[in-house]
Amino acid sequence: MKEKFIPVLVILAIGLAFFSGTLWQKVKNLEKGGAVTTTDTTQKAVPLSIENIKKMAKDLKLNEKQFNKCLDDGKYAEIVKNDIAYGQTVGVQGTPAFFINGKFLGGAFPFTSFKEVIDRELNGTGSNNYKTYSKDLQNAAELKDQAGNPSPAFIAVPKDINISGYPVLGDSNAKVILVEFSDFECPYCARHFKQTYPEIKSNYIDKGIVKLVFKNYPLPFHSSAQKAAEGAECAKEQGKFWEMHDKLFTASASTQ
Repeated sequence: MKEKFIPVLVILAIGLAFFSGTLWQKVKNLEKGGAVTTTDTTQKAVPLSIENIKKMAKDLKLNEKQFNKCLDDGKYAEIVKNDIAYGQTVGVQGTPAFFINGKFLGGAFPFTSFKEVIDRELNGTGSNNYKTYSKDLQNAAELKDQAGNPSPAFIAVPKDINISGYPVLGDSNAKVILVEFSDFECPYCARHFKQTYPEIKSNYIDKGIVKLVFKNYPLPFHSSAQKAAEGAECAKEQGKFWEMHDKLFTASASTQ
């Protein structure tokens, strides 16, 4: 009997993790730390501090003067905020959030869930009816919030997602498009990067059958997330978005 309850608990945990982003107004003041007195303490306590982001740029051999000015001036601040606003129009409320050929998957799902949806898109058996998917995804599709209102973490009916101008990893002609809305400081996003992303990359992206498109969605109660997102955009203008993406998430994951 216990085994039957495990998938449900996993899906509930995923849903709670994802929708925790909608509670930012209640908790935004809880993550403000005290004053930091030394550089070493800053690096340990705030892995995505502006100073550390600049060091990442130096490690990537970017033009430091150009990068630092870009970051300090907030050159891409509005673009990042526009990404958040756009995400909200397509139903994103927390991170990480994904669209697989438009099908919504909200939360740090295991690789098996991504594999199921991707494989069905690849073999032509994808469906708009969530009940044709595994029990785990059906449970995710039927999640409700505390008030009893629908809060699905899986939506089989696809949405059109604008990807024009966004960084792409993989074959531009890949049959399956995986769009990720993410926050470099989000622990669930870091978990996805560390545990699930490597399998998606090796099994699909590196083989040219899935392309990954990244969109920033820094949550307001993550104090370093906005600048981290801007840092990724500043690296993008020098042709090293994905290298900065990996460094930011690696630093974030190191605190988990």
